[in-house]
Amino acid sequence: MDPNVTEPQTGESLLKSLPHYDSLRLNATGNIKREKGSNVDVFRDPDTEEDVVLCHLSSLFPLSRQGQVLWLMIHVDAAAVALAAHHLNVGDGSVVPELEGLNKRCNVRFTVEFPDTQLDTKYALKQVVNSIGRSAGEADRLPCAFIGTLASNMAVPTSIVTGLFGYPQVSATSTSADLDDKSQHPLFGRTIPNDGHNAVPFILYLRDNLQVTKLAVVHLNDPYGNANALGLREAASKYAPDMDIRSIPIEEGKEGAERGAIEAIKETGFRYIFCAVYQPDKLMTEAYNMDVAGNGKHNWFIGSSGSNPSSSTFEKDSPLSLAYRGVGKLEFTGGLPGMPAYDRFTEEMGKLKNPDDLQYLSSLFSINDNPESESSAPFVQDGSFVSAPLASAYAPLNYEAAIALGLSACSAVSSDGFLDGETHFKHFTETSFTGVSGSVSFNNNTGTRDVTGTTFKLINFLPTDVVDDETGETLVGFRPYVSDVFKNGQWEELRDFIFNDGTPNVPPDSPPIPAAEEGLQWTQTILAPVVIALVAAIGILFFFERKRRQTDALWYIKKEELKFADPPEIIGRGGFGLILKAEYRGTDVAVKRVLPPLQGERGWKQRGSTATVSIDTSEGPQSKPRKKGKQHFDLWSVADKGSPVQNVSSASPSRPTSTADGGMATVAIASLETSRSQLRKDFIKEMRVLSKLRHSCIATVMGKFAGLLVDDIEE
Repeated sequence: MDPNVTEPQTGESLLKSLPHYDSLRLNATGNIKREKGSNVDVFRDPDTEEDVVLCHLSSLFPLSRQGQVLWLMIHVDAAAVALAAHHLNVGDGSVVPELEGLNKRCNVRFTVEFPDTQLDTKYALKQVVNSIGRSAGEADRLPCAFIGTLASNMAVPTSIVTGLFGYPQVSATSTSADLDDKSQHPLFGRTIPNDGHNAVPFILYLRDNLQVTKLAVVHLNDPYGNANALGLREAASKYAPDMDIRSIPIEEGKEGAERGAIEAIKETGFRYIFCAVYQPDKLMTEAYNMDVAGNGKHNWFIGSSGSNPSSSTFEKDSPLSLAYRGVGKLEFTGGLPGMPAYDRFTEEMGKLKNPDDLQYLSSLFSINDNPESESSAPFVQDGSFVSAPLASAYAPLNYEAAIALGLSACSAVSSDGFLDGETHFKHFTETSFTGVSGSVSFNNNTGTRDVTGTTFKLINFLPTDVVDDETGETLVGFRPYVSDVFKNGQWEELRDFIFNDGTPNVPPDSPPIPAAEEGLQWTQTILAPVVIALVAAIGILFFFERKRRQTDALWYIKKEELKFADPPEIIGRGGFGLILKAEYRGTDVAVKRVLPPLQGERGWKQRGSTATVSIDTSEGPQSKPRKKGKQHFDLWSVADKGSPVQNVSSASPSRPTSTADGGMATVAIASLETSRSQLRKDFIKEMRVLSKLRHSCIATVMGKFAGLLVDDIEE
C-alpha cells in the first residue's frame, strides 16, 4: 500500500478514520515506540496529545488470479475488512452492538492493507515474509495480525510462519480440520467452522426434516474428505445415534475408483448419498450409468467445497443433466436478505459507494506485483462491487474476523500499550459477540468458530432450459434455490426441497421391503416383545419361588435338633396322638402330631412325618428340668396306640391344640395320607401363617421337620 494517502476532502467518506490513522502513523515515523515482543505501534497524536496504540491488520487475499484476472468476490471481502476496521475505530455499533462506544473504552486503533497473494501459495508466503520483515518505526507498518487466506492449502503454510513469529492469523474461508492442530498452527483461528463441524447442521436436517436413518458418504481419501466423513459420523453419534452411516473412501485419480465407490453404495442399498469430492462430475456420471443417480430414487448432496452444477450446462437427457437434478448442497452463509443483521451490514457496505471511499479503496487494492495489470478494477471505480446483493457470501465472515481481532486486541492490550501475539490470540478465543452471520464465539482450544451460532443454507439445484448463444441449441442448466436456512441451531424452511424425482415428497432412505419379508418383520416385531415378556415372567416366577423356598427353610427342622428325654416325657394328648416334650436349640418345646397317620398304620417308623416346633415362652415352676445323658428314645419307633384313627378332610388339617401347661410351643408331626398332595399344600400354607405369628396368647410355631414333605423320602 502507498502510505502517502491523503484524507478525503468532500465530507462524504464513511471510512474517514482509516486514512486519518494512516496519515498519523506516517507523520509519526521516527517517533514510534514498538517494544520487543509487542505487535502494536505506540505514538503521540499531536491533536489530542494522547498516545495512540495502532494495530495494523494485513490481509492475505488473492485480489487477482496469477496477477491477471481481477476477482470481484475478493474485493468485496476486502471492503468488508476495511469497514470493520472503521467501525472499531469510531465505536460504531450499527452492525455489531458490542462496538457501540468502543472508541471511548479502548485506545487501540486499526489500519488495513491488502497485498495480493494471487491465489498462489508461494505469493502468499512471500507477502507474509515481506510484512514481518519490515523495520519497526518505518513508514511501512509491521503487522499486528493477519486476516486470510482464502483456501486451506494456503492457510496451512502461512499460519505455520505467522504462528512461528508470534502473529495471530484469522481466516473466514479456510475450513481444513488440520488447522486445528495447535502444535503446527498455534495462533490460527477462524470465523467459520471446520469441515467436520459443518456436518452438524446436515445431520440435523436429515434427522428432523427428512427422517433419514441411512446415509452413504463417498469422500476423497484426503484431509478434506476424511474430515467430512469423520464429522458426519461424530455428529450422527451425538444427534442421531440410530443413523447408519457408511463411509466409502475414494482415491482421486485412481483408475476405477469411481466405479468401485458406486458398487459399494449399491451394496448398502442406501438411497441418500453425501459426496465430499471437489469435482463430482465423473462420480455422478458413473452413478447414473450404474443406476445410483438420475433414477428418481437416489438423492445426492454435495459437500461445501464441491463444484456447483450451476457452473455448467449439459445436453438434454445426458447422464449429468439427469443425475444433478434435485441435488442439494450445504453451504455456510454470512446471511440472507431479510435477516436484520445482514440487511444492516449490506446497508453499511452500500455507503462505501462514494467518491472518497472508492478512491481510498482503489489505493488499497493495487496489484503491486504485476505492474502490467490494471491498478484497480473497474467494479471498484464505479462502486458496483459494494452494491446489494453482495457478490461474496463470505464478506460478513471477513468483517467478523476483523471485529474479533479488534475486540480481542482491546481486551488484551496492557495499560502501557503492550500486546504480544499469544495474549492477543488467547483473548481472541475468549471473544464473543453478535455478528452478521449469527452469534460469534470460538473453541477456546482451537480458535475455530462454534458451529451452533453460525448460519448455513441448503441449496437445491433444479434444471432450467438454457439456449446456447452460438449454436441456438437448448441445453440444461441448473439454477440454485435456497430451500432451507440453519440459524440459531435450527432449520427454517423457505421453500419446498425438490428431489431427484421432481417432487417435494420425501423419498425413503432404502428400498421398500418385499411383502414376504415385511410379514416376517411384522411377525418378529410382534413375537419379540411377547418372548421377552414370557422370559421376564419366568424369571420373576423363579425369583419368587426361590425367595419362598428360602423363607420356608427358616421353619424346617432337622430331627437331630430335637432332643427327647429317655424315656420320653408325655405331656398331653391331641386329636391324633401323644404330645411329647423335647428340647430344640436350648428351648423346651412340645411335639405334636397334627395330621392323622395313614389308614391301618400302627406306627411312624415306616412313614415320614412332619413336626412343628414352637418356643416355650413361660417361666416358673411349670418348666421342668431337662434330663441329661445319652438319648435311647427313637421318636419314629413309638407306636401311638392310643390315638384314634379318623377320616380327615383334605380341605384343612387339624389345628394344633394348646398344651395343659400353656407354656409349651407346639410341634406338629404330620403323616402322609392318601390325599397327601392336598393335605401337604394346606398344611404348608398354614405353617407359613403360623410361623409369622408372635403373641403372648398364641403358641409360637417354630417349624416342622425338614425334608419330610418331599414325597416318600425316608429319614
